[in-house]
Amino acid sequence: MPLNLFLFGYPRLEHQGQPLPIKLRKGLALLAYLAMAGSPLGRDRLAELLWPESPAGDGRACLRRTLHRMQQRLGAGVFLATPDTIALAPQVVASDAVTFGTLLEQSRREVDPQASRALLRQAVALYRDDFLAGFGLPECPDFEDWQVQQSEGLRQAFGETLTHLAHAAAAADDREAALAHAHRRLSLDPLHEPTHQLLMRLHAESGEPAAALRRYEECRDMLMRELGVEPQASTERIRHAIAHGDYPLALVPMSTPTPVRYVVSDGVHVAYRLYGEGPLTLVALPGFVSHLDFYWDQPELAGFMQALGRLARVVCFDKRGMGLSDRVDQAATPQHTAEDLLRILDAERIDQAVLLGVSEGGPAALTLAAAAPARVKALILYGTLARAMRADDYPWGYAAESYDAQVRALIDDWGGPAGIERFAPGWAGDVERRAWWARALRLAASPGTVRQVFEALKSMDVRPLLAGIACPTLVLHRRDDLAVPIGHGRYLAEHIARARWIELPGEDHWWWVGDAGLVLHHLATFLHSLRDT
Repeated sequence: MPLNLFLFGYPRLEHQGQPLPIKLRKGLALLAYLAMAGSPLGRDRLAELLWPESPAGDGRACLRRTLHRMQQRLGAGVFLATPDTIALAPQVVASDAVTFGTLLEQSRREVDPQASRALLRQAVALYRDDFLAGFGLPECPDFEDWQVQQSEGLRQAFGETLTHLAHAAAAADDREAALAHAHRRLSLDPLHEPTHQLLMRLHAESGEPAAALRRYEECRDMLMRELGVEPQASTERIRHAIAHGDYPLALVPMSTPTPVRYVVSDGVHVAYRLYGEGPLTLVALPGFVSHLDFYWDQPELAGFMQALGRLARVVCFDKRGMGLSDRVDQAATPQHTAEDLLRILDAERIDQAVLLGVSEGGPAALTLAAAAPARVKALILYGTLARAMRADDYPWGYAAESYDAQVRALIDDWGGPAGIERFAPGWAGDVERRAWWARALRLAASPGTVRQVFEALKSMDVRPLLAGIACPTLVLHRRDDLAVPIGHGRYLAEHIARARWIELPGEDHWWWVGDAGLVLHHLATFLHSLRDT
């Protein structure tokens, strides 16, 4: 019988259902780290992790003694040790956190929806508490950082899984299961507004409008108390419908996003979603800010993203430093984003993809197309640029002084609907849409992170890559784009060999504002042309 290592909550071991006490804190830390690694790790690395203040030789000696004491307590077969590496024997040690991840992965690969949800239910049953809750090694900062990253990633995956199960149960008219999953989701994050919306809908459907309205009041009070914000417009619409007895309207199905997945790229957890269907995979590279949840919080944007999912299998993601991905010390460069995308494609076993690079995401799409042409079937570039700053041979770039002034204005207005007049002038006078944009910015990044993004953009120049881009390319740009002038798009179309240039009417930079149907038409036509190539 294997040893059971429980990592959700304070770490502990059981053998045949009986507790197996371990008093060595660093022994427990070693077990946890090796279990989550799932492969042999170097002794030098482990010694530096757990005995950071000790010289290299002393650290290895401490590791050796700890390993010896753990082997005496657990048996020699638990560890697979060589003079240079240590691993856990997977057939001897079973971990709840590792099994949790395995079940989620199996669910993603399962084609039968019912079987997939059964795997998800098994996974959430394992999550008894946060990863290593109550445990810590304050004298080991690298271990503490690793623990925080693991805990946040697992907690996010748990929350997304509960959301998925709650909506699936509601769609199947299993009210009891939907309520159970939704309440568990709120116990994890009481501020998760989509779950409050679902509970309002469930109560209304069951003929309990008073309970639905109480849920709204609780949600509003909590948001104001904790974040100083009002509920989203979509929440207000549900409340209004219920208050006026319009329960069928209140129960119009919401767009339910797929669970967030994570891939580790150069030690950074990058968040992404995979949804839709079709013969092609389309990767949507975001602009200067993103948050995977706000794609689905705004009706027009959610509708656009759903339309993409009817054209292709879609990957959307948050760049490192943004949204649901790990925060980092410096802004992601196009090279960072290209490398992170390769890790996502590898994780999902996607051999080739069409890249949709919008705004600040365009340079990363171009970088990946140049660095790994075999992985990029085609490019779609919308409202993007090869270089930000003006130069003698690039006159439509931004002058340094005006660029810095615009960045300062954006940062000064952060927390409000910063920059909406330039990004979406068609929405600038709409109170609800301004409130959504302000909230989206707050969720996506801090002012300091955004300043780093625009500072990095000043030195970005991918023009040398353009001559090497050989894949079919569609370049779309609105004629009067106020955020990225059209000269940037024309330059790209002129310097990429197989580029097709389409000039669109309008001044909105955001692709889902204005005549979004025309944008979708050109995307659909281009994707259709690729299916037989």
